Amino acid sequence: MNPCECSRARSRRWLLRTAPIAVCLCVVSVLAQSSNPLPSATSMKTFVIIFRQGPLQLTEADKLRRAQETVAWARAQNAAGHKLDPRILTPESEHRGSGNSASNERPVTALLFLEARDLSEATQVAEAHPALHYGSEVEVRPWAPPVPVGTTTAPAASR
Repeated sequence: MNPCECSRARSRRWLLRTAPIAVCLCVVSVLAQSSNPLPSATSMKTFVIIFRQGPLQLTEADKLRRAQETVAWARAQNAAGHKLDPRILTPESEHRGSGNSASNERPVTALLFLEARDLSEATQVAEAHPALHYGSEVEVRPWAPPVPVGTTTAPAASR
């Protein structure tokens, strides 16, 4: 098999693994756009849940069950005011640099932006996601705009 054929085969395998989560996250997006979040007295911040698919191969029944559970989960999170905004990553990528990239880890398959009061609350939302019961791994991070050039910020410990 030549390098081009290997690349196509990897892309097909990746697509077969990530298509079901893509469908789930699309449903989450539709639900987020149609929900009316409750007003909050506390200011909300943006966080991102980073999804990595584990090695577990799901049956069609598992994929359907996960999709149904994700819809119910998304409705509950949107009703709680978390404003879910999912993004799916395609399998195509280019790597540059030293070669010590994250490509050695499980690939990132999706990002789910959400609003929460703090990292603890965002983590609780992530821990309740149905994908965890189906072999996905998640990481939660705060999301922030880039710091403008020439602007300095104080370290978090000194604030």
